[in-house]
Amino acid sequence: MTPQQSRPSVANASGKSKPTDARAEILQHAKLLFRQKGFSAVSMNDLVSSVGLTKPTIYYHFTDKETLFTEVVVEMMRHGNEMLVAGMKRCKDFREKLYRLSEGYFRFSPTSLSTMVRDASEHLDEAHMKRVMEAHRFYLINPIIGIFEEARQAGEIARSENPDTLALYFISWIDAMTTLRTAHEGRDFDPRECASKMVDIFVEGIRLRPDSLTESHPQAGDSQ
Repeated sequence: MTPQQSRPSVANASGKSKPTDARAEILQHAKLLFRQKGFSAVSMNDLVSSVGLTKPTIYYHFTDKETLFTEVVVEMMRHGNEMLVAGMKRCKDFREKLYRLSEGYFRFSPTSLSTMVRDASEHLDEAHMKRVMEAHRFYLINPIIGIFEEARQAGEIARSENPDTLALYFISWIDAMTTLRTAHEGRDFDPRECASKMVDIFVEGIRLRPDSLTESHPQAGDSQ
């Protein structure tokens, strides 16, 4: 394999040229190809044609297609985490956090993440799959668990609710709606309306009620 070969410079906003980041460019093109075709249908030659780099250059950054696919999926999750964290900073309460999370996912995720993960489980070895699942937990599941745990501690939802379970339910529902949107090619799909309706239904099912408050905090003298 040869070291990274030189690439043409590109102009930035100020008009000055800067060298392109070959690794980031490869990931960007690979992400588009894998989303469109899936793992099996994409060859390294397809990537060579798409990105305009030589095969040795691509192999310099990624040893094989499995490693490249793994990095693509992890990068998607990392990007999702950045959007999630940025969105949460502007929210004033639990419901708004869930809404911003859902609306952002619907608006900016062009494909179902579960489809990519399922594709990974079918084609990646144990080591690569472990990296994918660790990234999924770290970048996506854990921050959402945090949202539900904060709501539980603040008394916005019953203390009997399990934040881990709620996070899995919620991200699964979001992902399912993304699949539905993709299947219908976006027809009659309004990200804001869908996110608002979905959050209303979800929060209504887990909101703190007087009876759940009694169950969670028995009165003095009640049997334990």
